[in-house]
Amino acid sequence: MKTSSSFRGALVAILCTASACAAAHAEDAAQNPLDVLVQTLGKIEAPAAQANILRGMNASLRGRHIRAVPKDWPDLYEKLKASPNENVRQQAQELSAAFGGGAALEELRKKLADAGAATENRLSALDSLLAAQDSQTLPILLELVKMPGPLRDAALRGLANYEDSRIPVAIVDGFKMFDSGEKRDALNTLLGRPATARALLASIEAKTLDHNVITAPIARQLQNLGDPEIDAWMGKNWGAVRTSPADKQKEIARLKKSLDNYSLLHADASRGRAIFTQTCAICHTLFGYGAKIGPELPGSFEDVDYLLLNIVDPNAIIGKDYQQTFIHTKDGRTVSGIIASDDNTAVTLKTLAGPVTVQHSDIASTEVSPNSLMPEGLLSALDEGSVRDLFLYLRQKAQVPLLATEANAGDFFNGNDLSRWRVSSEDAWKVENGEIVGHGGAKKAAWLRSEMIAGDFTLSGMIKVSGTDPIVEIAYHGRPDVTPFVGDSLSVGGPSGVNLWTYSRDAKPTSSGLAGAVVAPGNWAKFRIRWKGKDWDVSLDNGIWFFGGIHPSHDRNGFAFYVQGADSELRIKDLKLETDMK
Repeated sequence: MKTSSSFRGALVAILCTASACAAAHAEDAAQNPLDVLVQTLGKIEAPAAQANILRGMNASLRGRHIRAVPKDWPDLYEKLKASPNENVRQQAQELSAAFGGGAALEELRKKLADAGAATENRLSALDSLLAAQDSQTLPILLELVKMPGPLRDAALRGLANYEDSRIPVAIVDGFKMFDSGEKRDALNTLLGRPATARALLASIEAKTLDHNVITAPIARQLQNLGDPEIDAWMGKNWGAVRTSPADKQKEIARLKKSLDNYSLLHADASRGRAIFTQTCAICHTLFGYGAKIGPELPGSFEDVDYLLLNIVDPNAIIGKDYQQTFIHTKDGRTVSGIIASDDNTAVTLKTLAGPVTVQHSDIASTEVSPNSLMPEGLLSALDEGSVRDLFLYLRQKAQVPLLATEANAGDFFNGNDLSRWRVSSEDAWKVENGEIVGHGGAKKAAWLRSEMIAGDFTLSGMIKVSGTDPIVEIAYHGRPDVTPFVGDSLSVGGPSGVNLWTYSRDAKPTSSGLAGAVVAPGNWAKFRIRWKGKDWDVSLDNGIWFFGGIHPSHDRNGFAFYVQGADSELRIKDLKLETDMK
């Protein structure tokens, strides 16, 4: 096995952390450094030191092909997999998989497929299986794509390592159920090979997928595949991906007319944030959200000319750190991105789907594009109102609420964590097995507030309340992020049972509930809240219904949950927000 000097240095460094440098340097310099490391590991008995070395070996070998398994490894693995230390067993199992151990691979497949195993262990198993290029992992990934949860993203990215006709079928079938991040990873997987990219275009032709999934970044990636059939489709259905300098100047002049201060101040910053999230956040971070492929943006952009030049003509000035590189692999995959690292054995790119490492031995060709990773045509797909909304958002000095749209409503709650939510305290709220869990105090309510706001909407889910005299409120009309709160909430628990509360700016809150109605503590209750114009209804699954007609109007509504009471607990599952906002 040819080992780079940087890799050997990493191995020696790992040995040093376990106080085993002398043993490493005592070996013949020509000996395989993995043999040296395995021999040294065999002499160490302390589980912490064993785990430290194993962890370092796994990190150093990830993404690399092992052509010569250390001769002492099989016997050592038998010893390590019987260790009383779980971390040692897990790290040894992953290393054995990297060495091509069939039994270890089978164990990792079982762990990956086990819905009851810890998420971090399943993700670690997936990384090891992909690094080992295990073909039998593919059916498991195809199943994981069907299941919402923390592994679907990783499964979608992992499918890019395989060439199989089932992959585009599984992705297209589940596409409408994916959240924004999952859709992005799904599209990047399909764009990795001409065959799967053609399947994507066929789905658009068949109207299985909406034509608007082809954004400017996607169009650039399709063009970069260099496939005549794809190029012909793009020419017919999309138009020019690149334009002349004269065309760019005309476009800048046209857009500038609608971006005067008066027009911008009447735009919608929250909708602008939604547009930014879909078109810009795949590369750029603003106010703490987004990827770190391109430069981080500071906000407060008031120079319209500067923005127009850099967005309409991104290739005018390209910093060396942001030149796009294309790697074409021997198995027909194309990976595009910005080089993050390159050594004697592998190159790592920052891509739209996250970091991707490719071994030099797997590369057929590499090319550096004369164009920026940021594509042309980002604004051409937007109407004038959308451009104004985006530019107003870029002008903000601080974060604004995110408008819920058809495209991003799936991000309301991702089932994994509290992204897009603010909490009263980190200790009060968490996510367990896809459920939001909140604990309130006897005198003080714990609150959970969404960063998303909506116009017309349907909010649904299930709640379970427990504790000593718990009180739960769901704010759904008005803006819970604005003090004082003016709007409506659904209240469950406490002396008044089930109620609707209306909060006004100047008067005490008023209620309109059914006397004696209750939701039994410890039982799941399904709720649905629908708001359309001035018509609204709230329902609970025990037959309690509230209907509304004329009511105080709010153009935008926020959402929050509150729980209070001694040892009170609120559980929320199947939480879903729907809207027809474009």
